[in-house]
Amino acid sequence: MAEAVDFLMNLPRISTRPWRERRDYLACVAAVAASDGHLHKDEEALLDRWIEEFELPPKSREIVLAAAQQVPEEELSRIEARMASTDLVYSLMLDMMGMAMADGILMDDEIQMLQRVAVHLGVPQVHFNILIEFVHAAHQASRLSSPEPLFEHSIMSAFELMRKQGVNLFEHTLLCVASPEYDDFLKARWAVFRAS
Repeated sequence: MAEAVDFLMNLPRISTRPWRERRDYLACVAAVAASDGHLHKDEEALLDRWIEEFELPPKSREIVLAAAQQVPEEELSRIEARMASTDLVYSLMLDMMGMAMADGILMDDEIQMLQRVAVHLGVPQVHFNILIEFVHAAHQASRLSSPEPLFEHSIMSAFELMRKQGVNLFEHTLLCVASPEYDDFLKARWAVFRAS
């Protein structure tokens, strides 16, 4: 378990990535938050927190905030195309799904947008399904006092996919938006799983 603690203490910061990548990444996340027509206060709080953690230049912050107010489809497609050529695709999908769960509910509009973005990023439908089930299972499992087999299966399936895809978690990434404690627990489990 010491390895898991070291892992939590040494997660990379996304602010070390090029600012254009950070801008595009967060614009995609913000667009998901706005996909249901309004920004819930929990989504807004998470977006504000990530804007700070991403250490974006002022002009890039404006672009991200504009994306949270509904970015035109063609502009979002250009951003997604740029992101598809990076090694951040699966990290981005996790954060977009986390943002969609920030208000505690995955709305149909959000799921449809996430599916569309996944296609543009080149994420296969089966991988999308594993990740969305993981986000839902983590949210539900955080409220239980003992493991539920179906949720455990979803979590382990996602861990296997993440290891296979070489997913890097960042300091800001939330595996469970609903509970910081459960988020840390999942990250510690992921560290042990990844090393096994």
